[in-house]
Amino acid sequence: MTPKQRFLAAVKGEQPDMVPVAPLVHCRFAHKLLKRTDWKAVFEVHRMIGSCHHRGPVGCSAVFPMPDGYSEQTRDLGSRPDGSKATEWRIQTPTRTMTGLRISNFAPDDPIITTTVDYPIKTVADWRAFLDMRQRMFDGFRGQYDHSLVRQAVEFMGEDGMPSVGLGPAYTALASRRGMQGFMLDLIDYPDLMSELFAVERRIMEKNIESFTHSPTDVAWLDICWATGSQLGPTMFEKWALPDVVRAMDVVRRTPGKYLGLYTLGKIRHLLPMFVAAGVHFVETFEPNEGDITLAEAKKLYGTKMCLMGNFDPVILARGSLEEARNEARRCLREGMDGGGYVFATGDEVPADTKLDNLKAMVEMTEKYGRY
Repeated sequence: MTPKQRFLAAVKGEQPDMVPVAPLVHCRFAHKLLKRTDWKAVFEVHRMIGSCHHRGPVGCSAVFPMPDGYSEQTRDLGSRPDGSKATEWRIQTPTRTMTGLRISNFAPDDPIITTTVDYPIKTVADWRAFLDMRQRMFDGFRGQYDHSLVRQAVEFMGEDGMPSVGLGPAYTALASRRGMQGFMLDLIDYPDLMSELFAVERRIMEKNIESFTHSPTDVAWLDICWATGSQLGPTMFEKWALPDVVRAMDVVRRTPGKYLGLYTLGKIRHLLPMFVAAGVHFVETFEPNEGDITLAEAKKLYGTKMCLMGNFDPVILARGSLEEARNEARRCLREGMDGGGYVFATGDEVPADTKLDNLKAMVEMTEKYGRY
């Protein structure tokens, strides 16, 4: 089987000839090795280690024209005295200007990592201006989709990788402009306003999901880590975040041959039954450090209901010895591979300071112990 065939078989819950290996290589590790951050650089890293591309910076979207007098953009503010770089994040409407601040180049060994130190949305008035902008954007949708990037990736990778696309839920679209703590407080303090915002964002999200179903690739992942990583708790998650998953799956089910999974972080033990009920095709990452369920337990409870992806400890990639990396790989295969429906992935993004030999150990051990 080809790497792509193995990956698709696992996503479908089937048993391929060998466990597909798909560590979550992203821009930061690609930059460390190749000094580039594009999707081709990520794919090249996978080729170097013999793994299958999944979850690189490939995307597709519906086209929402920005109405006159409205904008959302960033502006380089240059270097700061400590050598870091500042970027202004500005949301502009005819009645309001909202600004935030992002900082990068603050970690010499990981120069492209970025942190937001000030979010643009801060007040109820900001939210109302943002709601107005997003409603006007949705009203301007004319049925156009942007598939330029994913089309290139599909043609370039062929059978050597899965050019899966990343999609954002409504929860992330809102929380990422407010900040995690502020957003959670707003859910409690202004539930009616938040409901209005979610109603519009979910309509936008559905069009972006439709873009995936019209695209040439087979697999997409919905990044719900802003919700799972914030430890909302099952009740709040079910009210505010789960509807994103349910509505996304409703769209995907209309098109046979399309598969959607969830990228999660944090504690998901009590959320997994909701994911199963929603019919998601796979869940990742079962992170070993902040999570609350082991891969072995998840496999026992849900391994016949959806594909599982995870959960090699990224700390071992960066800090462990080669023998520790090999032991960790054997542990993941032992816990996850039985019966198929498993993709051997990392428990979060591959760190920028990963030891290449430790990453190669994932492939090495799978070739030795991961054949069915």
